[in-house]
Amino acid sequence: SGSAYRETQDRGFHHGTLLLDADLGRLAHYLNPDPKKLAAKGISSVRSRVANLCELLPGIDHQQVNDALMEAFFAHYGARVSPEHISPAQLPALPGFAETFARQRSWEWNFGHAPAFSHQLDERFGWGGVELHFDVEKGVIGRAQIFSDSLDPAPLDILAQRLVGVAYRSDAIAALLGQLKGDFPARHAELDELSCWLQGALR
Repeated sequence: SGSAYRETQDRGFHHGTLLLDADLGRLAHYLNPDPKKLAAKGISSVRSRVANLCELLPGIDHQQVNDALMEAFFAHYGARVSPEHISPAQLPALPGFAETFARQRSWEWNFGHAPAFSHQLDERFGWGGVELHFDVEKGVIGRAQIFSDSLDPAPLDILAQRLVGVAYRSDAIAALLGQLKGDFPARHAELDELSCWLQGALR
């Protein structure tokens, strides 16, 4: 469901994703948004047919996929080696790797240079429905609109104003909602619900 490759003088790097048992209904929702959803202005997308590996081989698990990939590489290159596991706690001793790893896992790298896009989120709570529209550029919210049929939309109106200029990050928006709870103590429970939903939606 995605693949990329890079070569250097002495190494080849390949990374990608395989769908083992994903919810394809949700995947279709994310990859085929309607105009109210994610509208990227910088990069176009090509629709592709996807399938889960478990549909092709019922009962397949993560370890079987790992083993099959390793065996395919060993067979192709005619040699066997022990796999090297790379993680934040176990980085390889390659020149500049730690610095590159830190830079490329940062929010600035992943979102701060993203093309401008708009995003809509909507949810219904017991106290009313909420629809949020964001315009984001370089990872910062440039415009925010919130529509709701809540009987008291005042906190949401103020939230929309305060969102402008805030980083499009779940922690930054959660902090903003935390401040808003201080201004509207009677709406504490509702704002908590809103904060939990947004943090999950923006991860």
